[in-house]
Amino acid sequence: MNEYTVGAVATLAGVSVRTLHHYDEIGLLEPSERSASGYRLYSPADLRSLQRILFYRELDLDLGQIAEILDDPTVEHLSDQRGRLTERIDRYRAMVEVIDKELAARAIGLTLTPEERLEVFGSTRLEDNAERVVERWGDTARFHQRRDRVATYDRDDWLALRTEQADIHKRLAEAMSSGVPAHAPEVTAIAEEHRVHTHRWFHDCDHETHRELARAYRDNQRVGRNYDDMAPGLSQYIHDAIIANSDGHDRQRTEDTPAAPAAPPH
Repeated sequence: MNEYTVGAVATLAGVSVRTLHHYDEIGLLEPSERSASGYRLYSPADLRSLQRILFYRELDLDLGQIAEILDDPTVEHLSDQRGRLTERIDRYRAMVEVIDKELAARAIGLTLTPEERLEVFGSTRLEDNAERVVERWGDTARFHQRRDRVATYDRDDWLALRTEQADIHKRLAEAMSSGVPAHAPEVTAIAEEHRVHTHRWFHDCDHETHRELARAYRDNQRVGRNYDDMAPGLSQYIHDAIIANSDGHDRQRTEDTPAAPAAPPH
């Protein structure tokens, strides 16, 4: 069978009979034959033309542009549309990347605009590590508390937080470079400031939680590298200062706890 009825073509191509009638009426795709009864009959060549039309429609070309391409024996029109399609793909890809970054930022609680994030964090893009952070900590209460808390912070809150944080790190680095032991009272006092800072700005942080953070600072390559970029060895020094501070508070609490009264003699 070399000819196809309009209904058969519509089924094969996944278009409506009305669409084929319209293509015929505007001269875009005229069937090669008519039956004795006047019904449209399409040849295999007509089907190939329809495939091209549907392909160009997928590129969002209008019917006038498609007619020009079909009438032009050269590939100039097609090359032009390929260039336009490539530009559109690049634009959509860039849009998806922006959306992905925004979703990542929201996942860790950042509600600042990209411009504000640049002002507060500089070239450090926290959202780049969001997937890893959520995967590792996302099911913990501490992560949820931190995310919910920072989600309420505006630009001024973040600037204040970062200024306080930088001051603590600076004084710890200076103490280390001056040769002050991590367990010295003046250093453990800064470690206590670090704990209070974390407790106030991010999540509940008692001394046991602070110990856990200290171990994470030492063991986590990214966080440790950030500290060691400030001063080589700082991640270990901060760990030691936090542990010394937490141990000291535990000892003080034990000393302050009244001894249980002795059992009465029998």
